[in-house]
Amino acid sequence: MDSFPPTAEQIEEGLKAFINSIDPNDVCKLASQHNSSKTCRIFRDPANGSYNVCYFVEFEDGTKWVVRIPLEPCIFNVWDKVQSEVATVRYLQTKTTIPVPYIHAFGRGGAVDEKNPTGHAYIIQSYIPGQSLDIFAFRWMDMTQKEYFYSQLVDIIAQLRQQEFPYAGSLMPDPDGGTIPLVGPFLSIQLNELQLQNCELSIQPARFASATDFAFHQYHLLDETYKLPTYKLSRKDAELEIFGLEDLKTRLSGYIDDRLPFVLTHTDLRPPNIIVDENLRIQGIIDWEWASTVPRQFFLPPTWLAALPPDRVSGVEYRIEYRWFRDALQAGTSEPCRQLASEWDRKLPTRIDLPIAVTLRHHSCFVNIYYRGIFPKFYKGSWEDEVNKFFERDGKDGQFSLSVQQRLRDSERYTHYLEKNGLAPS
Repeated sequence: MDSFPPTAEQIEEGLKAFINSIDPNDVCKLASQHNSSKTCRIFRDPANGSYNVCYFVEFEDGTKWVVRIPLEPCIFNVWDKVQSEVATVRYLQTKTTIPVPYIHAFGRGGAVDEKNPTGHAYIIQSYIPGQSLDIFAFRWMDMTQKEYFYSQLVDIIAQLRQQEFPYAGSLMPDPDGGTIPLVGPFLSIQLNELQLQNCELSIQPARFASATDFAFHQYHLLDETYKLPTYKLSRKDAELEIFGLEDLKTRLSGYIDDRLPFVLTHTDLRPPNIIVDENLRIQGIIDWEWASTVPRQFFLPPTWLAALPPDRVSGVEYRIEYRWFRDALQAGTSEPCRQLASEWDRKLPTRIDLPIAVTLRHHSCFVNIYYRGIFPKFYKGSWEDEVNKFFERDGKDGQFSLSVQQRLRDSERYTHYLEKNGLAPS
């Protein structure tokens, strides 16, 4: 019997049911237990992102905290995610001046009891006043305002660059109780999504001692992502995907430099996770759950600078905004800023480095990133001609042609399943 990944609507229904099962009164009881039994109340509506639902509590003395409960239907290993985020945030508090929320308590899920009235894993952290950066409003601000914001952002990113480690992976607490975290297996959004959708996935979390091993791990995740069935996949799209994946694989080894260090990165440093006040002063960086150490080549400037999707990093708009961002980096007076400015030079958006690294991080954008930023670097002809020649050489019974046929059959079965059960996209 075919087993298909859940649709976006099914996932959303599961999330709503999970959130509705949480009693806000139990959340307040949990918070009170970690603040000398002081009474508290919910002072604003709960909010949820992709991986947590947040409850905002205020105590009788005016202290405000956030109780974050991981969205269990969307996370393959909740406890590992919680431990990694706690280890990362506490490490940053001791090693940097990056504004992060103070973590008051955390715990794992289990039985509903007096110690944990919710029964779910949780992180309780300080409340950071302000609002998420509005990237669309920011895009049209004058340069004085942008320069002020960028001067803060580059300092944060430069401090992250200084945190070097011997492996690529995710920070985890020292099991012996030491204050310095260990580098554990690499946890990522991409691996998490595959683990949820593919119970037969052979790729397991691991830590990596070389950039090459890290890069090919990311590539294999990308390849597995595009093996998942999709609704009404066309032959053209299947051929574009398979050609791009195969071409990327052949070029990875020539791009990777195993001599560079592993550095700490947020991996999800988007505007929603940057809290600012009304004057664009950064108040805090939140949601460090997928932070990890990566090869320096994969330590990237923000892809959202031009308020466009990641697949536009090779475009003119991004190059223009990157120039302003880098000017702020170069103007930084600290040694970390100067070092990073030398590594992220003015030509970075025009080189192959950026789209390859972005491709291996943003899997859903792979086709657009590849054909906009990678393909033109190696081929003079049109992508239609090159793809056609590739499959002509392969032959109708060749490895890649057979892969196309398999994906089309998988898509046909998946499409039938969706339409039969009333789950097809409208």
